[in-house]
Amino acid sequence: MCRKHTLFMVIMMTSLSAIAEQVQELTPIIVSTPLHQQGFETAQAVTLLAGDELTLKQATTIGETLKDELGIHSMSFGSSVGQPIIRGQSGVRVQVLQNGLSSLDAAGVSPDHANSTEAILAERIEVLRGPASLLYGSGAVGGIVNVIDNRIPTVVPESAEFVFEQRYNSVSDQWNSVLKHDAGLGKFAWHMDGYFRTNDDYQVPTASNGLGYVENTDAQSWSGTLGGSWIDDWGMLGFSYNHLDNNYGVPPVDELVRIDLKQNRYDVRAEFYQLATWIDTLKVRFAYNDYQHAELEDGITVGTQFDVQGVEGRAELVHKEIGFIGHGVIGFQATYKDSIAIGEEAFVPPSKTQNYAGFLLERVDIGDVSYEFGLRVENQMIEAESYRSTSHTPVNTSLSALWDAHEHLFVSFGFTFAQRAPEVAELFSDGVHFAAQSYELGDENLELESSYNLELSFKTQFDWMSAELNVFHSWNRDYIMQENTGNWFNMGSESFVAACAGNEECLPVYQATQQNARFYGYEIEVNFPLWGNDDNQFDIDLFSDFVRAELDGGGNVPRMPPLRYGLQLNYFGYDAFTAGLRVTRAEAQNHLGENETRTPGYILLDANISYRLQFTENYEALVFVKGNNLLNQTIRNSSSFLKDYAPESGRGAEIGLRISF
Repeated sequence: MCRKHTLFMVIMMTSLSAIAEQVQELTPIIVSTPLHQQGFETAQAVTLLAGDELTLKQATTIGETLKDELGIHSMSFGSSVGQPIIRGQSGVRVQVLQNGLSSLDAAGVSPDHANSTEAILAERIEVLRGPASLLYGSGAVGGIVNVIDNRIPTVVPESAEFVFEQRYNSVSDQWNSVLKHDAGLGKFAWHMDGYFRTNDDYQVPTASNGLGYVENTDAQSWSGTLGGSWIDDWGMLGFSYNHLDNNYGVPPVDELVRIDLKQNRYDVRAEFYQLATWIDTLKVRFAYNDYQHAELEDGITVGTQFDVQGVEGRAELVHKEIGFIGHGVIGFQATYKDSIAIGEEAFVPPSKTQNYAGFLLERVDIGDVSYEFGLRVENQMIEAESYRSTSHTPVNTSLSALWDAHEHLFVSFGFTFAQRAPEVAELFSDGVHFAAQSYELGDENLELESSYNLELSFKTQFDWMSAELNVFHSWNRDYIMQENTGNWFNMGSESFVAACAGNEECLPVYQATQQNARFYGYEIEVNFPLWGNDDNQFDIDLFSDFVRAELDGGGNVPRMPPLRYGLQLNYFGYDAFTAGLRVTRAEAQNHLGENETRTPGYILLDANISYRLQFTENYEALVFVKGNNLLNQTIRNSSSFLKDYAPESGRGAEIGLRISF
């Protein structure tokens, strides 16, 4: 970014994304929980982004969008891939959902695979931190990220609505255009949306790699969606179609690799109300996804191509009070994925995965205490070419209590026993993966991974202070991880070696292993109003989060995020202007996995300002400017596989305009 732009940012910025308090005042319903509770009514730690707060935080990837939220980091793999990390858990342990259904892509196979679910089109994003396996699958032991959009409308708009958004980010010369349209006629509503995004290689401090940018991180992507619903007194029935086209580069270590991703997704949603006196709602959802991506060596030659066809169906019956049970939900979920990897470097075999599960979640209110009990029984079967078929039956259960201790104080305690079945890549990988610059080995004898999880939470909100504190501890038996063995695969001799000569081309060998491990940590955020009147408000947020992951017998789980703490100054003025400043200190990560390198600490200074122009009741514009990494720090992401080769983005400015009418 040029010096003129830098000076402009330093002068103009006093803020970063500080509209969360306004959102909380609306006490929104969390739709990712089947009982549709408000945030303070659930014992689970919940993060909600919506409205202007979401607009200001939306980024190229879901991980980048959520990285400033409590307990959440981004596992970056260049600027186009950022998978969310929740409490140190990532990959298949954090499920990314599209309106409550799996993304059904290949993001969980490898860290270089981008999520096919786009944050830029979201109307809201809900995150359930901690085990959400009872709701959405045995893999979600870290939590779930539910990206909610309006592709299948649930209400008929009173009049046609249009949203246009344009963004520019100087750090990668990125242009991002978004268009949305919602309208209805009678009992029929329709939705259309689309975006187009293009960027060059992203900039980093010159001292970090001698270049001032990270090669082969340019990208171009676009997406379009069309959906419609019939909405009546008895319920609703809707359908949507989405196409995604994403071509992005992976930061080169030895090989230049690009990924060309294409997806066609079809969704059906139905809801039926008051089917019986004891039934509240019957919800049925179905998704079919046809996904392909090709890994292009030297940007041209197809080295490996992944084809995934996935189907998922889900039914939830929400019932009213039955005896001593206040209300609850009974559900069934089924998933089928047919995955094929083609090419000389295909490191996973063709496979078919079937998953069937039944679950229930019941709530009982006794005085000031609400109890929730959950149970999920699941069966997973995998048939992989040239390997024996595998079958696992994870069982998950939970018990939690939420105490309304005071008008302004809620205390909750939860215990969860969760099991996770190993995935195809963990079981059967065997080959070179150029995009990840590694040789990956699975273990077909992997067993169920089990975890015992405890969590204690405090939430309070007074006129003079609001706070949230979560403390968690998880004991994991047979924890599955991808460990750097310290050995190398020699590309010339096609053999495993203990050391690699400087003139030879070698890749590190990663092996899927199981060890007992424990995770523990905390998340805390405290907000203090500093000054305010009828037209202005100035407050401060203090925040910190920490996770530690140890292996039994010594050692650490690899690629863990560091301790973070900081403060955020927020200003709201005249219902139109917001501003703030966010300073985050991340400590050095010295608790390293086997053959892992240390990452130094850093200070991240971010800021933004926004102004809302209200032309008429239905016609408004939001103008915003954001400054990212204003100190131009060299940031090595301890949770990234490429932390030694690709630092995070340097100083940059993002300017945006969102028009709604």
